[in-house]
Amino acid sequence: MKKQMQEKPDAEERQKRTKRRNVRILFCVALLIAAAVFGGHDLLSDELEITFYHIHSPKITGAENIRMVVLSDLHNREFGQNNTDLAEQIAALEPDLIAVAGDMLNADEERLDVVIALCEKLVEIAPVYYSPGNHESNLMYEKGSPLESLLLEKGVHVLVNRAEEVTIHKTRFLIGGLTTSPEGYEEYGASFYEEYEKSSGFKLLIAHYPSLYYEALADAEIDLGICGHYHGGQIRLPFIGGLYHNDTGFFPQYSGGVYRLANSTIFVSRGMGGHNRLPRINNRPELAVIDMNGRQEADWP
Repeated sequence: MKKQMQEKPDAEERQKRTKRRNVRILFCVALLIAAAVFGGHDLLSDELEITFYHIHSPKITGAENIRMVVLSDLHNREFGQNNTDLAEQIAALEPDLIAVAGDMLNADEERLDVVIALCEKLVEIAPVYYSPGNHESNLMYEKGSPLESLLLEKGVHVLVNRAEEVTIHKTRFLIGGLTTSPEGYEEYGASFYEEYEKSSGFKLLIAHYPSLYYEALADAEIDLGICGHYHGGQIRLPFIGGLYHNDTGFFPQYSGGVYRLANSTIFVSRGMGGHNRLPRINNRPELAVIDMNGRQEADWP
């Protein structure tokens, strides 16, 4: 029995080493494939990319377009000193609202200044709706961080398993934040969602984890879900999409972009930073713009 107890950790460690080695090998193969397809152009570019998406819905009844900017997974990164460049780019887009899908900082760092300074700028541009991710939750609920109260003081709408109703250009929105992992959904999120789904307005749900839509929300009726967490799969493979995330392993089901589900539409941001040593390859940091209206055609090329 003693010998078996000694061998088990060794076997587990060997398995972990093998997994790490396989990940490194596949990342190298993916890099070679991407380089062959794109000729190495901008593969490792870390420059912010603005992407545009269009969502149409009969619930959006006004004639005016409703523009939302989506931020996620900044992980304390700065674009310009104090994120001045980022804020200026967002202001130039003239959004009607800003959705923040979590992990804007790191749970293993004490500093809150990056996200607080950025949000102070953002609220001057448009209403900011912020649903925390796993890093914020770790800070707030395990380490007692005052992050939520500081954000509220700046005028940010912090949505922790709750929703707010707002009218934008004559369309009634119910903007919710589902702040739980799939494993904690029944305990922390189910009762909120049971009330949330009763709304007849445009349901805009910010939930950090895309994996909530694998099971817990697979049959949900959500007009637009906003997620992050997967960092675009770290490496974007041509014609395939994201390669890897620690939560899911290889080829995350929803790694970046718009997905039409059974009864919902979700958008998964590729994020703006990172919190691991893996490089972003063919996967520039993303500042996403979603235009919403009642027309099937987008207003931009």
